[in-house]
Amino acid sequence: MLPITQRKPPKHLGRFEVGAKIGGGGMATVYLGRDIREDGSEALVALKVIRDELANDEQFAAMFVDEAKILARLSHPNVIQTLEYGVTGQHRFIAMELLSGRTIADVWETLVEAKEAFDLGMAAWICARVAEGLHSAHELVDETGSPLSVIHRDVNPTNIFLTHSGEVKLIDFGLARARVRASKSADGIVKGKIPYLAPEQAYGRPLDRRIDIYALGTTLWEMATMKRLFKRDTDIDTLKAIRDAAVPDPRDQNPDFPESLWKIIDRALRRDRDERYATAEEMRTDLDAFARASGPHAQKLAALVERLFPGGEARQAKWLRDAAAVRVPAATMAPPAPVPIASSSLLEDDDARSVPHLPARESKQTPLAEAKAEHESSPPQSRRSSKAPTRQSTRPKLESKRPKPKNKKKGKRSESASPAPVVTPEEDTRKLWMIVSAVVAALVILAVLASR
Repeated sequence: MLPITQRKPPKHLGRFEVGAKIGGGGMATVYLGRDIREDGSEALVALKVIRDELANDEQFAAMFVDEAKILARLSHPNVIQTLEYGVTGQHRFIAMELLSGRTIADVWETLVEAKEAFDLGMAAWICARVAEGLHSAHELVDETGSPLSVIHRDVNPTNIFLTHSGEVKLIDFGLARARVRASKSADGIVKGKIPYLAPEQAYGRPLDRRIDIYALGTTLWEMATMKRLFKRDTDIDTLKAIRDAAVPDPRDQNPDFPESLWKIIDRALRRDRDERYATAEEMRTDLDAFARASGPHAQKLAALVERLFPGGEARQAKWLRDAAAVRVPAATMAPPAPVPIASSSLLEDDDARSVPHLPARESKQTPLAEAKAEHESSPPQSRRSSKAPTRQSTRPKLESKRPKPKNKKKGKRSESASPAPVVTPEEDTRKLWMIVSAVVAALVILAVLASR
């Protein structure tokens, strides 16, 4: 099948008028949208649109529909809101609320750089709000009242968004698993950011909502200690640390660390999932009980984000006014800080990397031989070592979606430049046949010349 010619951006998607392009990647594009109401007022939204090259791909179409069905049923103050999804012409889209703020990953990194730490009460309160949003997703039912068994599968600091007004939003349900999903993960792989996987994910065992509780516990441990828990120099070493599930007690380094908070973290991070919190609501109850003494936290959170990123809210507001004035969808206006969306699995080619399962603990191989076997059996992308952090080893850098600073030197390309064109599998196949044909033609010519 020949590649689809890139169509012009649509002017309307559903009830939304399409504005400036504000982001995207290899699989989808994000536009600013306007919801123009009957009274003449309008609300701005983010519109995620699957790229034209993939419009007729059944697999991606199934992924898109799966995400949209799950997202449309999610309605909670601590979960980013999906307003509508559908198809206009050949364009599949999801409309989401537009948020302004920063992720926990951004805040964590900035605090580390400043040699500061999260207030423990605020950290507990933030995670309580995430637990509240998770519980609403875990408890979703279909139109008949049957449980949908939704699991987020990618709870981590880059997917917890802190708004300038002090709200906490769980984002990116792109990897969410539910009973109704038509598209399935291939056997033998797990999805999610590796340092936040639960032990049962590393072993490829059946999953339930308690993997989200484990990931939230990992996030809370890192917020409370300002260190990384399971992240190591390579994916294999990280998976081994997850398998061992050794969680250092913060009280060993800080005698003043609250015992009540440690008990919450310890229970969320039990290797045996039957010993963990059974529901995110149980974890939320304990977290709120701890955080209550130092609250209220929403205003303090808003003040923290503004202090760490001074002028960020004003810059975001100005960008939004400028972007809203653009009436040409093809124009690109990158926001000053990443705009979160309900799911990003269709935005980046390897956002959900496959990682190898570890062999059983009972393996009789030596640790060296075991590691070598794991390395050789792993896919190429999981063999690459993570870059060593420039900070102290006790405070390694979080993987963040924060954009790199633009190069201000004249003549350098900025991040707002158009992304590289997508090379489809059909193009790769055609190029291969052209090379083969050229080689065959050269051999024929040589054979004719040799026969004379």
